[in-house]
This record gives sequence, C-alpha cells and structure tokens, in this order.
Amino acid sequence: MRLHFLVPYPRDQAPSQHLKFEQYYGHFARAGYEIVHDAFYSRQLYQRLGKRGLLWKACGVLWACVKRLRSLWMAWRSDLVYVCLEAMPIGPPILEWVIVHLFKRPMVYDIDDLIYLKKPGSRDPLPTLFDRRRKVEFLMRSARHVIVCTPHLEKVARSVNVRVARISSTIDTVKYRSRERYDTPCVTIGWSGSFSTSPYLHLLDNVLRTVQQRHGVAIRVIGDARFSIAGVEVQAIPWRLESEVEDLLGMDIGLYPLPHEEWVLGKSGLKALQYMGLGIPTVLTPIGANLEIVEHGKNGFFADSEEEWTDALTKLIQDSTLREEVGRAGRKTVEDRYSVEANWPLYRRAVEEALGFPMGDARQGHAACPR
Repeated sequence: MRLHFLVPYPRDQAPSQHLKFEQYYGHFARAGYEIVHDAFYSRQLYQRLGKRGLLWKACGVLWACVKRLRSLWMAWRSDLVYVCLEAMPIGPPILEWVIVHLFKRPMVYDIDDLIYLKKPGSRDPLPTLFDRRRKVEFLMRSARHVIVCTPHLEKVARSVNVRVARISSTIDTVKYRSRERYDTPCVTIGWSGSFSTSPYLHLLDNVLRTVQQRHGVAIRVIGDARFSIAGVEVQAIPWRLESEVEDLLGMDIGLYPLPHEEWVLGKSGLKALQYMGLGIPTVLTPIGANLEIVEHGKNGFFADSEEEWTDALTKLIQDSTLREEVGRAGRKTVEDRYSVEANWPLYRRAVEEALGFPMGDARQGHAACPR
C-alpha cells in the first residue's frame, strides 16, 4: 500500500519535517508501506527562498504551483494522503478538496504552525490569495485524522474534528547521542533554527553582549549564516543535515528565546528538544509547549526578562557540574517522552484510524486503491 506525503519541503532539508514525520518513513516501510515524499518546493527553490530576489522567487513559486497539479495523479494512485500544512502556500485548498471529495482518499492532516497568522520573516514571496484560517479549518474538518504538536493547536483542531492526536517533534536518540564532556575550557552558547526564526534570537542581543563581555564565551548560530549582533562575535553557520549533530554538540548551552505572541503557541519546542536530546542544558522562554517540556531548575531553566536570562546563563557558564546535571536530566526527558521510539505508536495509530484497519495488515494484501 502507498502513503503519499504531500508536504512543503524537500526531504531532509527542513528540521520541522525532518524531526517529525520524516523520521518515521523507515518504520512505515518496515510495516509494509511504500512511501512517496512529494514536496512543493524543489531543493533549488527552497534554498533560494532565504536569499534576495523577489521576482525570481515569485516566479519560482508560481511555477511550483503549476507543477503541483501532477500531485493529483500520485494521490489518485495512493491509499492515503498525508498533508503537512497545505498542498500549496497560496490559494484555496483545491487539491485537498479533489483528493478528499472526488478521489475519496483518506487524508491525515499534520499542522505544526499557526500558518493562518502572519509570521515575521515568512518565506512566502506571494500573498496567500485566500483566508488561511478558513483553509486550515477546512483541512482539519476534511481529514480522517489530525496531528498537532501543541495544546493550543489541539484545542483548535478539536473544535472541528474529534479525531486529533497531539504528537510533538521527536528526537532519534540513536543519532542524537548525549554529550560526554561538560568541563570544556571555553563555554559556547548556541542557537539553532533558520533565517525565518533567527529574528527571535535578537531578543537576547543585550544579554549575549553582556555575557560575552563578562565571561568570554563563544556564541554559535546554526541555520542563518548571515546572522550578526552589533558588538558581539558570532560564529554563524548554515544548517547541514550531514553535520547537524556535530554542529549542535559544539554548544555547551542551548538558547530558545521566544516572544509572547500567538504565533508561538503553534511551536512544538523543537529547538529545546534538540538540545536536550544531546544532553545540552537549555535556557528557554516559559511559553506554550515549553511549559510541558521543562521543569525549571531540573531539566532546563526558564527565563523571561533580560535579568533572568543573564542570571541563568551565568550560573551555567560558571558551573560545569550544573551543566552536566541539567543536561543529563534533559536527555532523560527526551528518552522517556520525546523519542522516535516512544512516539511511533502514536503515528501508527493515526494512520491506522484514517485507513480504517490496523497498519500491520498492510502486508496481508489489503486491496489497494486504483493505480
């Protein structure tokens, strides 16, 4: 049987996909399913979205919309369509309507952002041309099962669909091995994300300037190679899948600052989970999903004001034993609640319910949809 993943980004290019459902492709395959990863953005277009050149990007997105129509053929030949966010970033949900109402294919809808709100630093070079709130409600209502990652999104989804599963971003605890040493001679404070979320790190400009001047720490930014702060020495590097773990392990303390705005309530706490999965002590804003992940002072530290950020970072910079205690507690949290193995049954159940039979039966020769 065939599972058609209708998604925004190329495979292994976006952490928001890579650390969610993409990690389970192997599990689905071992359960007897063929996986089709069908991305809206080509690898080339996705890499250009973070660069200048609005006209080129707009033309690229329009051409991608035309090519997206080919996805209907694959959807027709599949047994289930798994839609992440939306089939196309502009316009009404035409493809999804055809898939559900004309092709009669079961759909799982996965949403991990409040995409119906305007996001600072958005990659979309064109207007959506349609009310995204209505679009998201239609997709949630039309799905056989909805997958969300935060309490806020769960509440929204349950208002239109009773079949909702809350599954956070998850960490492969085999690939993400825990750090071994904490007594490094020069402490590195780090952040990982993308150019669209790096503006949030500027919330800590004064804090990072202060701690670097006082303690001589190094500051590493992964995912936005052009990031800089006036008066602060920053090592900014692009995100690379092949060196992701090693780049993160170069950090002694992980940062996850967020503003107090509604958009943030759609965030799953992915950055914190990445740091914690590697045994890196984490300091983060107490908002949204973060409140469920971290117990202050045990497996991480909450900080809101500049004074709280400075105090928490100073404690961790000066005390390698504290870094080790908090880092190992964070790793244990991920192993118990946010690992791939711990959450695979939840993904499996969502697909089983959408298909209407146990996924293990795929090997037993269930009749497939027309090819």
